[in-house]
Amino acid sequence: MLSLKQQFPHNHESPPALHKSGFRPTKGFTIVELLIVVVVIAILATISIVSYNGITVRTRDDARTTDTALIKSALKAYYKDKGEYPPACAQPALGCYVDTLNSYLIPKYIGSIPDDPKAPELRYQYVWGSDGKSYALRIQYETKPTCKMGMNVPAGWWETSTPMC
Repeated sequence: MLSLKQQFPHNHESPPALHKSGFRPTKGFTIVELLIVVVVIAILATISIVSYNGITVRTRDDARTTDTALIKSALKAYYKDKGEYPPACAQPALGCYVDTLNSYLIPKYIGSIPDDPKAPELRYQYVWGSDGKSYALRIQYETKPTCKMGMNVPAGWWETSTPMC
């Protein structure tokens, strides 16, 4: 058997101690350590993506609330001038999309009728009463139930199951 000096003739230091398995330890990371790092990064990425999606959905719902407030304001101004709400749909009490309000509200009452952030998949809807004294808007939210809002809104518009906002 060779002595240490014979095994390491040019090295005046002691050789690295042998691990109990009989192998010399190497520099670097083990597979387990690398796997743990990869799993932690994957978990953080998943949390970030889920948080981002939640924020995006809430932002779209906030935009819907703002959009419908603008439309309501324009409808109130129209009513103040004309004494009735716009008869934009083909028949009273029959819903239609809010873009049918364009010829009634643009440009005097509103610059443009806002589209739902997910249009054309989701669209705001409008309905008016035959007396001209009632109207409703229907909004499809993503984080809360679809609802309707307006003035003197009959329960039967868009089904009685559609709650008021």
